[in-house]
Parts: sequence; structure tokens; C-alpha cells
Amino acid sequence: MAQHSPPAERSGARPEVEDPALLAFDRDEQRRRKREAVLRAAASAFNRRGFANTSMDEVAKALGVSKPTLYQYFPGKQDILYACHQLAMDHGEAGLAMARSHSGKGFDKLVVYLRRYMQGIFGDFGTCPVLTDVDSLLPEQRTEVVERRAKISQATRKLISEGIEDGSIVACNPQLAALFALGVVNWIPLWYRENGPNSPEEITEAFIGLFKTGLAMDP
Repeated sequence: MAQHSPPAERSGARPEVEDPALLAFDRDEQRRRKREAVLRAAASAFNRRGFANTSMDEVAKALGVSKPTLYQYFPGKQDILYACHQLAMDHGEAGLAMARSHSGKGFDKLVVYLRRYMQGIFGDFGTCPVLTDVDSLLPEQRTEVVERRAKISQATRKLISEGIEDGSIVACNPQLAALFALGVVNWIPLWYRENGPNSPEEITEAFIGLFKTGLAMDP
């Protein structure tokens, strides 16, 4: 009986080689996840002991890694704090982008924005009072964070002004209304506790209801 060569041998096909682009993506994804793990561990340590009282040694110990390994992701404590602020503002900007693409009136856009912002804060940080600490940042980091926050505040005022103009938000001072809305969101990490009586979803929807009561023309 004639013997047949395996298909790969007959065709001269070479064994499948993994795509270098996929390998690079996997490495980047692994690094991103490890970096996020560092942020979470550091935020937890900052919360327990305070930013000034937490050393890089303690963050490394909480992660079960050496300090040189930790330095591969962040050069110092201020850089971790800066990354926490950046991630929080990423959520705010993502909410604003969703609001801008929404077809509803100003108040509907405001709700889309604030809901996304709160979901991001709950999802990434939970309890993280250190997000209220701007003074501990390095000067150039502090300047960038303050400027970026100012742009988010300005965009929030613009949404509220749009709602006032189209009749979906009650007549009010847009600047004060924006401070009210952002005050609610930005202070969540200060008081929220994962073992508290309400879930993030319950808190988010309760706050949306209060925004409606206070700002919507037709709650």
C-alpha cells in the first residue's frame, strides 16, 4: 500500500509562527495590567497610611515584588499619584465624549457624562482619598492636572449652559451647577467603602435621581 506524506510535508508548508505584532500586543497588555495592579495596590496603601507615610518599599511589599521591579513602572511615589489623577480624568473625558455624541438635550447629555464618570471612578478606585491630594504632586505634574481639571470643569459648564438654553435644565448659574455636579463625583473616593450598605450601581442611580431633582426642568 502506498504511503502518503502528511499534508504539511507534501506541500512544503512550514509550522505556523505566531505573529510578532500579536506577541508585542500581548506584552503591552501584560505590562498595562501589571501597571494597573501597581496603581491599585498603591492607592490602597495610600488610603491606609496616607500618601506622606507610605514608602515605595511598602507598595512593593503589598504587591509582592522587589522595589527595582516597581521602579520599572513608576520612578517614584509622585508618579503613582500622578497616574491615579490621570486615570480619574480619563474617565471624565470619556464621559464628555459620550455626551457630545449623544443626540438628546443638554440634561440628557449631562446624565450620560456624569453616569460614565461615576462608573469609572467606582470601577478603578473605590476608596481612594488620595485623589483629592494635588499638593503632593511634583510642580509640573500639579500644573498639568490642574489645567486638565479646568478643561473638564469648563466642558461641564458648557453642557449645563446648553441644557439651560434648550429648556431641559432649570435656569441657574452654570458655574455653580458644575461645581455641584463635579463635587459629587470627585468626592466619591473620599467616603465610599466597598463594604458599605449600597453598591456602586445603587449610589450612581441615586445621585442621577438627585441631579434630576435639582437640575432637570421636568424631573
